[in-house]
Amino acid sequence: MIRLLIAWALNSRFIVVLLALALAGFGVYAFLNVNVEAYPDPAPTIIEVVAQYPGASAEEVERKVTIPLEIALAGMPHLTITRTKSLAGLCHMRNQFEYGVDFYAARQEVINRLASAQGLPSNVVPQISPFTPTGELYRYQLSNPKDQWGQPLYTLQDLKALEDWVLEHEFKRLPRIADVDGYGGLVKRYEVRPNPKKLQQYGITLQQVENAISNSNANLGAGFLNQGRNAVNVRVLGLFGRGLDPAEEVLGMDNPTDAARCLREEEASRVEEIRNVVVATVNNIPIRVRELVVPDDRTYPTDPDALPGVFVGAQPRLGKISLWHPRRDAQGRENRDFEPNDQEDKVQGTVLMRKNEYTKPSLDAIKKKVEELNNTPGQLLPGVKIEPSFDLTPLINHTTETVRENLVTGMVLVTIVLLMFLSNIRSAIIVAINIPLALLFAFSILFLRGQSANLLSIGAVDFGIIVDSSVIIVENIYRHISSGDYAHLPLKDRIARACAEVEKPLLFSTLIMVCAFIPLFTMQGPEGQIFGPMAQTYAFALGGALLLALVLAPALCLIFFKNLKPARDNFLVHWLKSSYLRQLDRYLRYRWLTLGFFLLLVGGTGAALPFLGSEFMPELEEGNLYLRATLAPNVSLAEGADIAHKARKIMAGFPEVASVQSQVGRPDDGTDPSGFYNVEFNLPLYPEEQWPAEAERPAWQKWLMGGKRRRTKPELVAAMNDKLQTITGVDWNFSQYIRDNVSEALSGVKGDNSVKIIGPNLKKLEEVADQVKSALASVKGMEDVGVFKIMGQPNLEFSVDPKKCQKWNVSTADIENAVNAAVGGQAFSSMVEGEKSFDIAIRWPQDMRGSEEKILDILVDATNNTVTGGNTPSTAQTPVGGPSTGPSATGTSNTPPTIHGSANVAPLNNPTASVPRRRLRELLTPLNEHGEPDEKGSTYLRPGASTIGREQGHRLIPIKFSVRGRDLAGAVAEAQAKVSPLVPAGYRVEWSGEFQEMQEAFSRLMWIIPVSLALIFGLLYMAFHDIIDALLVFANVVALAMGGVWALLLTGNNFSISAAVGFISIFGVAIMDGLLSISYFNALRAKGVVLREAILEGAAKRVRPMFMTALTAILGLLPAALSTKIGSQTQKPLAIVVVGGMLMTLVLNRYLMPVLYSFYGHREPKAGSGGMAH
Repeated sequence: MIRLLIAWALNSRFIVVLLALALAGFGVYAFLNVNVEAYPDPAPTIIEVVAQYPGASAEEVERKVTIPLEIALAGMPHLTITRTKSLAGLCHMRNQFEYGVDFYAARQEVINRLASAQGLPSNVVPQISPFTPTGELYRYQLSNPKDQWGQPLYTLQDLKALEDWVLEHEFKRLPRIADVDGYGGLVKRYEVRPNPKKLQQYGITLQQVENAISNSNANLGAGFLNQGRNAVNVRVLGLFGRGLDPAEEVLGMDNPTDAARCLREEEASRVEEIRNVVVATVNNIPIRVRELVVPDDRTYPTDPDALPGVFVGAQPRLGKISLWHPRRDAQGRENRDFEPNDQEDKVQGTVLMRKNEYTKPSLDAIKKKVEELNNTPGQLLPGVKIEPSFDLTPLINHTTETVRENLVTGMVLVTIVLLMFLSNIRSAIIVAINIPLALLFAFSILFLRGQSANLLSIGAVDFGIIVDSSVIIVENIYRHISSGDYAHLPLKDRIARACAEVEKPLLFSTLIMVCAFIPLFTMQGPEGQIFGPMAQTYAFALGGALLLALVLAPALCLIFFKNLKPARDNFLVHWLKSSYLRQLDRYLRYRWLTLGFFLLLVGGTGAALPFLGSEFMPELEEGNLYLRATLAPNVSLAEGADIAHKARKIMAGFPEVASVQSQVGRPDDGTDPSGFYNVEFNLPLYPEEQWPAEAERPAWQKWLMGGKRRRTKPELVAAMNDKLQTITGVDWNFSQYIRDNVSEALSGVKGDNSVKIIGPNLKKLEEVADQVKSALASVKGMEDVGVFKIMGQPNLEFSVDPKKCQKWNVSTADIENAVNAAVGGQAFSSMVEGEKSFDIAIRWPQDMRGSEEKILDILVDATNNTVTGGNTPSTAQTPVGGPSTGPSATGTSNTPPTIHGSANVAPLNNPTASVPRRRLRELLTPLNEHGEPDEKGSTYLRPGASTIGREQGHRLIPIKFSVRGRDLAGAVAEAQAKVSPLVPAGYRVEWSGEFQEMQEAFSRLMWIIPVSLALIFGLLYMAFHDIIDALLVFANVVALAMGGVWALLLTGNNFSISAAVGFISIFGVAIMDGLLSISYFNALRAKGVVLREAILEGAAKRVRPMFMTALTAILGLLPAALSTKIGSQTQKPLAIVVVGGMLMTLVLNRYLMPVLYSFYGHREPKAGSGGMAH
């Protein structure tokens, strides 16, 4: 097959050249258009479920929502783990499936299961979250124009409505976009704040007020009216404001001030409509809403907490976004002499990409849409602009630039090496051409298969490996022609004969490389997601290189090798051969000493292995910092925002920081499960070359390079951490934006690593967690240690007394409705504004619900109990007609009717039924010191849970930690020894995060790599027909492995999955190098050459290819090994291992193989064992 392919290439050389040019053209197109990811998504399919249960405590959410959902979703096909969090008013679930499970199939299975969930509260509707770990592409914030006094023109409600109802819809229409997550701002609602005394005076219930407003705010369809041949649709229009959207009226305005004024006037008009609604009548005189609310004698609008009556308020907010960025001059340059711009309240949107979609075209579409919205009049409120605060494009561009520089530099260096060693410029160019063509072939396959390229898949390709097949063929062709072998034959036949000689080496080299890469192709879990694309790219590049070597290289040799004159080795090759042979002769004379030195080096390497730390993956530099502050569980939003403000001020003091964005709490849709105790900070950093010199140099360096230098990023983290410790009671965690999302998705904990204590009792879990935290803090290298507290959220728990309620026939629902309406606000209707809809809610004034005592004085309507005249208790009031008691009469008088009797006591001779009221405290039982209902108790305040975490149906508490300045495995091993004795019976510990991923990945490699080596050993035995020869070749693997180990130790890098891939990459090269060397020796011995002469002659023939293979591999990845730019961190350990291992080839292996062969090579080689020597 190979001979036929080569023969076709030689007979159709011009067609081959045209096909190569076509490949180059299409490859360039593919390279420019293939989707590039900064970092592959390491997470499996994860389907998140969000269920909001407003007003419920964490324990109640766990019992009524979380556990039923866990039961409903259990047992789904390929489901591996379910993690849940129960917070006040929110249940959040992460359902993690096996790797390779189709995302949309899993999503549909979850939807099907949710539809059959049993036992959920009626107002709980579980939703699928669009979140994916690497799906956050773009964050933006809305600017708010200022008036002449520097005050914002638009309210936070205006901007939030623009985000929720306009921008989210616009971005969700884009291809590949899953959703937009809104954060910050205020969700508008129209609030009615009743005056309890007025309600009591007129005997009107809250239900009557709600019904009156609802009945006055509706459109109704009344069917069709036939008029001749026409049908007319009959409608009754009664919506407040006619249901029109005031924002539509201002979109065409040029002046933001006029637009804001128009919005306020429209809102005031709707408020006035609500105030004029008639609730009931007394003696044909209407009782309007305005007579039943707190007197409205203040300027509209003002502080919502101080506003009485009816006004535009907001739903209770769950989170807050703030932004700091430096002032800039007219040219856009930063000027830190100006007062920085710290904006306390912003509205933010985060655009989320669907799972497995392309990042680059998604970002292009988003930015095009942003430009359209910003520059097209009538799209946004006048003066409002979309301002990006996070964009993945710079990271992609930086990593692409880093890889491109490394690739170009590597190719140039490899080409120089080829020119230096091949003596003939034509042969060097033929070999060098295969490097870019092989890479373009790989890009073409990726593009045609619709796959994405990423940093590792592009940047970790070793040119020495790629070019090996071409080197074998071209060097053999050049050697045959230049030496004059078979000069009587035509050039085409001489090239065909030369190619036929290397069929077996090419076959075995390809098979050996395939076997060496088996560990890469069989990787699972996160490492499989990360290195799988790299393995495929390697495979495509190797396949393309082999095809080009068999087809293009012979055709080009036929074209360019005409009239090729015999040539001697150039000066460099001649010098290397002579010096190498002199040294080898010395080593052969002292072969026992050489062997002893090798064994000593092996022992020294083994002794140094304990000092080589291990980690899962080096951290990809993203050019930012992402900090997480964990506060006390019972902090309020205001307290969290105050701490965020202090932290922003500290962070902004570092000149390396470009801006600081903070977020407190969670978004309104519950997609990020956290409370006010969680504050997150996103800090984009300036490029490192722009960082000022802030760190002192050692004394011996000062006189050479000056007094100060730029800080490293770890030094920046350490300095920032020290200053942030001045904010007491806060646990800090340092990470990066993408890394933080990925870590949380894989482990369920907001931190790089965590210890999970699993057990039933919440208080015991927290007690053990505090002990574990102290133990972890004592371990060297463990930083950011913190407990995610379970307890600490105080609850006002009103225990309903059944006997007291039965006396007045008050139901639990009556009490719940009264408390809900008084404290949180109860929505009962909607204000329709075009396509938008906002709640109309009823809520007590702040001064009537601001404390436990005031809440206990709330009046509860006994809706199921009515009393008539003569039996009316003293707390009953004058009844009136209204929406819940009968038809209302309308009147024109604005004067409320006079009610005889005191404000608190109605006349007893009223013949109409009345609804009695009781104060809340009269229907409850207080709690004792143990938190149990007790008539002798004196409080309703009881400590409760803040967040309850569960995994696979069991409660847990996580303790997060990071490891800095030390290897992960060593730190965790020490921590495990300290933690194990602290865990009581009935509880267990699980180490999660990077450490768990590292252990699982290493355990898989521990059996995959031996299988790969066993297959390679089988190939070697097939090549040599001798076990000793095969074992000798494996000595080369040991030597190269030692080079990689010492390279990691000397450069201060840890052993990681990336480094393991580097070892795997050079195993094939090492074995192929040893195979060819032993094959040369055996071939010469088979011809009767004496052992020593065979070794020297065979080694001399291997000088040029050995140096070429080693130097091309070294120089091909040397730029990646030395690079410190953004995007180089993940491939750096891989490159360091390859460079160190191949350096060992030049230093040790070129002497080791001949010396070892000299110990047993006197025996007769097996037949065919020299067949690899071309």
